[in-house]
Amino acid sequence: MEKNDNNLFKILLLLAVSALLLVSAVLEGYASCLTGYVIAFIAVVLAGSIVTAFTICFAHLVGLVLFGFVIGFLTQATGISSDLWCYDRTFIFSLFSWSLAAVTMEGISRIIQYKLKSLTDHPLNVLMILSLLGTLLVTLALQDHWKYAKYRPTPGEWMERQESGIQGTCFVHQEIPAKGSEQFKSKLEPNEPFWIYYISLVGFAILMQARVPLTQLLSLILAAWIMGGISEWIGPAAKLWHFRTVAFPPLFLVLACWPLEFLIIRGLAIRMKGSGTIQ
Repeated sequence: MEKNDNNLFKILLLLAVSALLLVSAVLEGYASCLTGYVIAFIAVVLAGSIVTAFTICFAHLVGLVLFGFVIGFLTQATGISSDLWCYDRTFIFSLFSWSLAAVTMEGISRIIQYKLKSLTDHPLNVLMILSLLGTLLVTLALQDHWKYAKYRPTPGEWMERQESGIQGTCFVHQEIPAKGSEQFKSKLEPNEPFWIYYISLVGFAILMQARVPLTQLLSLILAAWIMGGISEWIGPAAKLWHFRTVAFPPLFLVLACWPLEFLIIRGLAIRMKGSGTIQ
């Protein structure tokens, strides 16, 4: 009976997070961006998180939701301050989406690990995590000069939107020329907080994940790639947020940032549960 009660609380928690996501998106002015496929994607992620919730304890679930929200906020603050991506308005809705995504990635990682269980584990965890930092450096170097996506406003439209109060977050570090097309080159230069944040994530990820089975670490990374790739494609397509790339999602974000963030979220959630192994 206690297990059924916990399952009920798990469902209520996830439904509450989903409701807060949708309500905050509407209140922040993104109602027109909530197209059919965005709602469908949210529904699929919610369904995945509910299924995952049945396989983990309540404390683990709360940890994923809580630390997903916190890491989501730190990631958004770092990315926006570095001008790597931006929102037309505030972005509270994205923090709740991180909570749901964290739970769903936990479920995806369990499926992947089950499929990989026949592999022999090797002590390569530290090298694998460091390789994520290398991937971040390489992909940023390869995308040194980006162009704004084709749907970004022209300089004139941007000025009108800023004067009307609609444009409040995007282009905060970019000087918009008086004349020019909607696409122009912009050098990508992550600031010091960006590097401090992600190098710190690498360090904490090593501390938290260095001793887990290799198949478990690999499954967590692959789950982050899957969720990150889909999320970072659907979000900009619906104009919920914007990147400085014509071809999104950017490789550095999906291949390096998402895995590092999820490794931290999952590591903290496991410690909140009180165990370092998969349930």
